[in-house]
Amino acid sequence: MKSDYFRFRAHSGHINKVCFLESGKTILSAGTDGFVKLWSVPSWELITEFKGHNKSVNSISISHNRGIIATGSSDHTIRLWSYPEILPLKVLTGHTNTVSSVCISPDGKQLASGSYDGTVRLWGLPGCEQLLIMEGSPDNISCVLFIPDGKKLLSGGIGGDIYVWSLPEGKLEQTLLGHDIALLSMILTPEGKYLISSGYDRKLRIWSLKDLTEKRSIELEGTGHFPLAISSNGKTVAVGMDYDIVLYDFASGQIVSNIPLMVKTVYSMAFTADGRYLVAATADGRLNMWDLGR
Repeated sequence: MKSDYFRFRAHSGHINKVCFLESGKTILSAGTDGFVKLWSVPSWELITEFKGHNKSVNSISISHNRGIIATGSSDHTIRLWSYPEILPLKVLTGHTNTVSSVCISPDGKQLASGSYDGTVRLWGLPGCEQLLIMEGSPDNISCVLFIPDGKKLLSGGIGGDIYVWSLPEGKLEQTLLGHDIALLSMILTPEGKYLISSGYDRKLRIWSLKDLTEKRSIELEGTGHFPLAISSNGKTVAVGMDYDIVLYDFASGQIVSNIPLMVKTVYSMAFTADGRYLVAATADGRLNMWDLGR
């Protein structure tokens, strides 16, 4: 595959998360160094960095309609920041272990957080009141994700199962049995019809959001943390592995191409809105960008 490639050191530790802002001209990165940094794309000039967490920042979620960025950290807290000003708004406390995942609801009125303390918590925005604590999952939580209509929340973790919570009551409605061990990543397809999940069992699973059933699975030929990203047209799914990034055709499940890595392990990835660039965060604290020429 022909691709132009650029990489640079962005954090002193490894990077846990990258996330494009709405315009696609800026991207956020969060690292084990406790920093969140805002970069211009594709020039990669540092616009600003903001620090409040005193341990690793593990997750980022953005509400464009509310102008809020949420970050979750190993210091057990969630911090809210204003966007585009990047000013601190609020610190949310309650979790008793690492906050591994945060997700703002599609309407921007709620925030979900998942933690290694085994709980999923729901917070109201902008008031930041704690609405619910959901304890039906026995797992260390690694992922939380709202479905598009905001009426259900998905969570999962070390056990591999995906838990479906009905909102606003927070009732455990269903458990999706699929991954044998450790759910690692969950994303939605752009049109909101499917959920894609990856697990330490080296499986990519595709679920229908209409009836919450598994439609098919793909065997992953490699090892790693298997972070996921999908192009805005829904045609290409990227899976990060230890030694390469594999691009799959979503419709057929076939491999489109492999992108070799200069360093082991990808932790997070994101496509630009036009699908031309793919950005990946790697274990050496660098951001990597490929021009896919699309």
